[in-house]
Amino acid sequence: MSRDDQPLDLGETELSAQDERRVRREHDLDRPDVFDERNAVEERAAERAELWPEEAAAGSADPEAQAREVLRDSDLRTEVPESAPDTFIERRKPDETT
Repeated sequence: MSRDDQPLDLGETELSAQDERRVRREHDLDRPDVFDERNAVEERAAERAELWPEEAAAGSADPEAQAREVLRDSDLRTEVPESAPDTFIERRKPDETT
C-alpha cells in the first residue's frame, strides 16, 4: 500500500471513537483518492511542487509528493478543525476583536 492509499491521519484528537468514525466518513478520510479529488489536490500539488526558499534549502527528494502532503494536511485541518488540537488556531469574528 502506497502512502497515497493510506487513510488520512487526524492526529491526536479529543473526539470519541464514534465521533471520529463519523468525521472520517463525512470527510472521506479513509478514501484519500476521494478526498484528493474533491479538494483538487493533484492539480494544486503540481503548482505547489515548486519549492519555497526554505524548502529548497532543506531539499526534497520528491517535491510533488511533498506538496501533496502539505496540501492534504492543510485541507484536513481546514475541514476538521478539531484534528491536531495542539495546533488549533483560535478563530474570532471581527466584532470579537479588541
